[in-house]
Amino acid sequence: MAVSVVIVGMEATMHHSDQTGIDPLAVRLADGDPWAARDLVEQHYAGLYRYAFAMLRSKQAAEDAVQDAFERALTALGRYPEERIRAMLLRAWLYRITLNVVRNRLRRNREVAVGGDPDTLLGVPRVGFGERREDVMDVLAALGRLPERQQVALTLRYLQDLPYVEVCAVTGWPESTAKTLVRRGLARLRNLLVVEDPKSGDRA
Repeated sequence: MAVSVVIVGMEATMHHSDQTGIDPLAVRLADGDPWAARDLVEQHYAGLYRYAFAMLRSKQAAEDAVQDAFERALTALGRYPEERIRAMLLRAWLYRITLNVVRNRLRRNREVAVGGDPDTLLGVPRVGFGERREDVMDVLAALGRLPERQQVALTLRYLQDLPYVEVCAVTGWPESTAKTLVRRGLARLRNLLVVEDPKSGDRA
């Protein structure tokens, strides 16, 4: 079935783009480059939006969450000393802020719709599924039914293509915990999709 292709794609070997060493953008921010804040938003907006949309499944909620996250980030950068900014790994830090914003919004509104228009996600550069609109909708809907920690783990690891070292930096989990949540989340997601796919002979 088509949705199984999505899961296989998620389980396939991903690019491991570890963000280690000095972040050039962090150096520019520390040095007071007037264009650095703009480049920070341009460089990371799409990824943060994909993450927020996958968790919130609402275009407006995702946009608001990312805007809130950037406001918090830029406010914090204005308070941090130069040495701290220069040593930062900005991507993991921004995801951690966005994760906190998303969690707060989910806790305030437990009735977030499980729908959402996947076209708002597919239109963002580097979205990871590359499948039919209906299949993306199925995966996002099923993802929303997982426990929160499994949602976070799968979204960061596969939709965002973060290596485990950055997943751990974002969430504060040990690597063994992150890997366990990903493994269990994939298994549960697969079961949900098999049960709910009308083309499946195993439909419950």
